Amino acid sequence: MATRRLALVLAALAIGGCDSAEDDSDPVEGTGYAYSVPEGWDDVSGQAEDQIEVARFSPDTLVVGAREDDFTTNVNVVREGGVPEAVTPQEYAEVSLAGLRDPAAGLPPELAATVERLNPTGISRPGEIELDGQEAVAWTYRSTQNGRRVRVRQVATVMDGAGYTVTLTALPAGYEDGAAGLEEVVESWRWE
Repeated sequence: MATRRLALVLAALAIGGCDSAEDDSDPVEGTGYAYSVPEGWDDVSGQAEDQIEVARFSPDTLVVGAREDDFTTNVNVVREGGVPEAVTPQEYAEVSLAGLRDPAAGLPPELAATVERLNPTGISRPGEIELDGQEAVAWTYRSTQNGRRVRVRQVATVMDGAGYTVTLTALPAGYEDGAAGLEEVVESWRWE
């Protein structure tokens, strides 16, 4: 599970180049969940399925904000099936955090090298949050994507045998606006 969870982190960082599409006010429908598109953002989930894959993972859903300085602020959701029912949100999140903190510990060499290139720093303490009443864990960190520093906030939980990681990736200058978009996603999240 460690390799798969860390791949979710990598998928989150691979999305910065997506362009927005048309304005979309319909809810975003994911696998087992739905949420509202943040004000001024676009749902480009269809593009994500076809164009974005890291370590065999593609985002289940993807919404993008403004494109500034050749980077698109984005929030994506990666869903991982086959998570044992006994795994808690804290345990699920800790696998990702452990891979960020020490990529050489237990990761295949190719994946460890990729995480090392991303150079995650400033990893926050995980905090409690909820997704539609379901306990979840959130944390932030800084990373490097295509030679540029980005800020990342992730929210992870488990529901009905699947793990869900909701990730905001933004340039430092756009992080506050991106965080407001992520908050809209979290507040409107509904399990289906």
